[in-house]
Amino acid sequence: MTAITDRAAQRALVERYVRERPLALLLDAAGPSVVDVFSGKALPLDYARLAAVEERQDATTGRAYLALLRDDGTEIALSDAGLAFAPVTASTGPLQGLPAAVCLRDLAGAEGRLTHFLLDHPGEQPERQHVDLLMFCLAVVDGARAAGLDVAAEERRLERVLGELESRRRG
Repeated sequence: MTAITDRAAQRALVERYVRERPLALLLDAAGPSVVDVFSGKALPLDYARLAAVEERQDATTGRAYLALLRDDGTEIALSDAGLAFAPVTASTGPLQGLPAAVCLRDLAGAEGRLTHFLLDHPGEQPERQHVDLLMFCLAVVDGARAAGLDVAAEERRLERVLGELESRRRG
């Protein structure tokens, strides 16, 4: 599909797309912002900063998503999973198997596995897989921040997880 650059057409496409996915996304017209239903996080929408909006299909699933390309080169997707964005690996370095796009559901899943380990296996030393999960979480949180989401609560949770993992490594 062709990228839409007309502001009124962009707004209409975003509003239609969000309206069709009430289980994943909500529109706060007063903001304006798009709310990720799963996380409750709002992404401010500044239509003046959108270079283009384009409806695309995921190559793997075939599902439609809406790509929002901002004038700074950042791309955010509105999808059936909510808000999706590129993970950022500046603080983690390259991560094997990292997908090109992630969402806050991915973060919750990885955090859940780490929390399970910490709570249900209190005497065990962390293994490489736990460090990899933490690095994945950091890349997702950094990506969410770059997309324009407030991730202060997620950062605090990950700091606690890191502290617990480090204390177990020291024995």
